[in-house]
Parts: sequence; structure tokens; C-alpha cells
Amino acid sequence: MLNEKRKSTMLFAKIWKAWLALFACGLLIALWQSPAKAMQPDDKQASQAVIEAQLDAFRKDDAKQAFEYAAPSIQRVFGSADNFVSMVKRNYDVVYRPSSVRFIRFDGNGAYAAHAVQMTDQNKVLWNVYYELQRRPQGDWRISGCEIEKAETDLI
Repeated sequence: MLNEKRKSTMLFAKIWKAWLALFACGLLIALWQSPAKAMQPDDKQASQAVIEAQLDAFRKDDAKQAFEYAAPSIQRVFGSADNFVSMVKRNYDVVYRPSSVRFIRFDGNGAYAAHAVQMTDQNKVLWNVYYELQRRPQGDWRISGCEIEKAETDLI
């Protein structure tokens, strides 16, 4: 009986040590990776630059380049630059040809970024445009979503 109790205690101790080792490894991995995902000071500028570059590509009718700034998930949905640009022209005319662009607000966590932007269309109608961006494993940003709404006032 005493021998069985000792074996049980030793087994429990081994399991406990293994669990602690796994927990410690997980904690170390989390701490090691968290600085890489922390917001960098230039994330706002870098993610904003992607939006500006896509707007510039739309202005130049460079469908291929505009499509490159879309996240891989968006690229898979549309399949080609022509399909993507056709959708933007049809549903996001203000994004395709804004007459003015003003970045209003930014939020992000290092892996995700969001920009609130005010744009006016060719008819001088004011729109609120909300962009979502994802950081790719390579470290660069890609646009993963865009929503528009007609602005009620000049402030978001």
C-alpha cells in the first residue's frame, strides 16, 4: 500500500512538473512574441501610406497596383484586379475617385490597424470611410476592409 501511494505521489509530481514546464514555455513564447505584435510608432504612418498608395493607384487607373494593396483574403474573394476595381467603381465611387481625403482617427494594436477618413466625392458630398488593415507576416500592411457612409456633419 505504501509503495502504491509513493508511486502515485511520484506520478503526480511528474505530471505537475510537466505541466509547469509547459506553462513556463507557453509564457515565454507569449512574452517573446508580444513585442513583435506591439504597436510600433510608425504603424500609423505605414498603414496610412498603404491607403494613400491604393488611392493613388485608383487615380492612375492602375488596377493591378490597387489590387496589390488588398489583403490576401480580399484578393481571393475577387480573384483578379479587374474584378476588384469593378466592384470598387460600382460600390465605392468616393474611394475610387475622391476629390479630397482627410485622415481623422487611427487605432491599432500592431497586427491590426483602423483608420477613419473623411472623403468628398466628385459631387462634393462628404463621406466617412472606415478602413481596416492587417499586418502580414512579412511586416507590411494590407487593406482587409473598407466601409463607407454618407456623413451627416463635417465631423466623425
